[in-house]
Amino acid sequence: MLSNERLGRFTASGIHNLFIGGKGATKDKYIFNKAEESVKGYSKSFSSRHTDHGILNESEALENFVSTTGINAIYLEERYYPINENSGATPDFAVMDGDIIIASGDIKCPTEKFFEQKMMMFDDKNSEYQDVPKEYFYQAQCQMMALSRSNEILGHPPVEEHYLVRYLTSTQYDDDGNKIEINLPLEARIFYKLIKRDAAVQKKMMEEIEKAVEQRDLLISIFVRPIL
Repeated sequence: MLSNERLGRFTASGIHNLFIGGKGATKDKYIFNKAEESVKGYSKSFSSRHTDHGILNESEALENFVSTTGINAIYLEERYYPINENSGATPDFAVMDGDIIIASGDIKCPTEKFFEQKMMMFDDKNSEYQDVPKEYFYQAQCQMMALSRSNEILGHPPVEEHYLVRYLTSTQYDDDGNKIEINLPLEARIFYKLIKRDAAVQKKMMEEIEKAVEQRDLLISIFVRPIL
């Protein structure tokens, strides 16, 4: 279960909403939801067969990532890493050099767009976002900032890289509950993209968070105001 520390804070999974031009309905709705979380003390629940599939196969995906690459990655147990009092991230895993975190990591188990996302690595049509979906690019930058902040506290260098892992696995099970795996070798069902730290984007992200905090806090003041 995700940490309650995330409530009301701007986190990696939704941070791309702050980069929609102008305010925009999506951006305003994201900030509104964060104000509402702050007041209510819980977040709106969201679940679908796609998100449930990803959660169910997250551990398996990380095991296969480690086994196919030899990269020293550890699961972070859904731990929340703050950037400051208003923002943070919950990376799926960290890449380690001894006891020092050198990269953040996130796992996606797409059921519909796996091959479409794989092609992004080759067609160079999304180079502005390092050839990954826009929301994943901003999520990666936020997660790197969060683990960099943790490293800074420990006297370690900042995190400069992020591993975005995509894992294709079946949604089909037999009558005994055993997965009927897709008939492809593991090497064809898993790939990763290494995303680099973008200092300019991270600076802009903090500026957008600061503006969003002002809007969130104004909403909170309205939400808690008695109407007489």
